[in-house]
Amino acid sequence: MAPPSPDALGAGRGTLRDDGVAPIRCWLFFLPGAFTPVCTAELGWVDELAERLAPAGIGLRVVSCDSAAVLRKVTDETGIRTPLLSDFWPHGAAARAVGEFNESTGRARRSSVLMDAAGRVLARIRATVGDERRLQDHLDAVPGESSTSWR
Repeated sequence: MAPPSPDALGAGRGTLRDDGVAPIRCWLFFLPGAFTPVCTAELGWVDELAERLAPAGIGLRVVSCDSAAVLRKVTDETGIRTPLLSDFWPHGAAARAVGEFNESTGRARRSSVLMDAAGRVLARIRATVGDERRLQDHLDAVPGESSTSWR
């Protein structure tokens, strides 16, 4: 499976401020619920992560099972520039496709999956329930990139 394009998932704003260039690699950054305290904290640094990944040709897409209307409100309230994509219907299809849907909660796991353009999973980060992922963990997990290249 190739990383979902912004057109394949409903963008939080209905349209994306995207350059239209498909990244060679892309982090799918799954949120269990965009307005939960931990997810809101993570959204505080995703724009910085996206900016740091871009020079290496790595995209970042935030994906949540929330509706596009909820994600639009999150974007309005937070000012986030990174695309927020809705995996609302068919419910959780993108999260299921990469093994990150939690059937018991009906939401995506708090996880990130790095994929290449051919759909191969290159790295995976999962946080335990109630814990936040870290920006640096995403940078450190990128194969072929040294940790010093991100500074």
